[in-house]
Amino acid sequence: WSACLEGAAQPAPVAASMSATMKAVIYKPEDPTGVADAELPKPEATKLGSVLVRVRAAAANPVDYKLPTVPVIKRSTYGRPVGLDLAGVVEAVGPGVENVKVGDEVFGNSTAGTIAEFCLAEAVKIAPKPAKLTFEEAAALPTVALTSLQALDKVQAGKDKRVLIIGGSGGCGALGVQIAKAMGAHVTATCSGKNVDKVRGHGADDVVDYTSQEIPREPLFDCIYDTVTSPDDINYSGLKRTHLAQGGKYAQINGSPGDWMKYGLSTAPITKMFCSSTMLLTNHSAEDLGRIAAFADEGAVRPQVQEVLPFSAAGVQQAFALLKGRRATGKLVFTIGA
Repeated sequence: WSACLEGAAQPAPVAASMSATMKAVIYKPEDPTGVADAELPKPEATKLGSVLVRVRAAAANPVDYKLPTVPVIKRSTYGRPVGLDLAGVVEAVGPGVENVKVGDEVFGNSTAGTIAEFCLAEAVKIAPKPAKLTFEEAAALPTVALTSLQALDKVQAGKDKRVLIIGGSGGCGALGVQIAKAMGAHVTATCSGKNVDKVRGHGADDVVDYTSQEIPREPLFDCIYDTVTSPDDINYSGLKRTHLAQGGKYAQINGSPGDWMKYGLSTAPITKMFCSSTMLLTNHSAEDLGRIAAFADEGAVRPQVQEVLPFSAAGVQQAFALLKGRRATGKLVFTIGA
């Protein structure tokens, strides 16, 4: 969970300004809420490939409240800022950075934590911000848009393909509908009755109210992108046997412990030749962020900002409560600075 690439210290970073400390919302396990307001040292872009971003907006994702519960990595979260998604302005660049420069408006991801006035990111995980979007809109995109783009690539969605998206009103599903349409696909999406019009507004050709309708079996689908299946929700994985055309592809972004085990085996050097997985783990790639920015500037992708919350521990607690209650139908974002 290092925030930047390892490398020997080289020339001093190019910087726009200097300040000793910054405000942030951090993980604090001893606090009953698990988060707290804090004053931290301002990071410096001294390592190879590192970029210091003055954060203008950040977004919350379900993974943000889950990280402190994951045994392998929870200790690495203690005391660091919450958040993975950001949009802001490059404050300084470390050695070896060529894709952005001081003063550039950027968006992307950082595991160093983004709900803070400044954030250290890897140059390979940020890209120029879509010119037509506000910072809040841009911050709403990285994780959900990258996940959906890469899932649709995995299932080989494209022109005239019949794509089924499970969960078309959620964060990933809404972007999945838009991106699949931008790829030229025919899109069917599921959601509850109250969200049918919203999902049609995202561009879905057909919408299935899962509370009262069955997903049609004919014609069969070329691709299924499942954003819902998990231990805490309905399991749609059986659709790959009943609703996929021959040679069709299925991708899911969550699943059972067994699904995750298969994913691990499919990526391990010794077993990946013999094991495949339908799971997808997001790759925070500057190249794919560039594709998303192009979609956004063309108007094909529209960020779904549900609410702008205060930059405070109380604001983060509010976001976590909405995410845990599955009451978020758009992104929850924070305006950090002007």
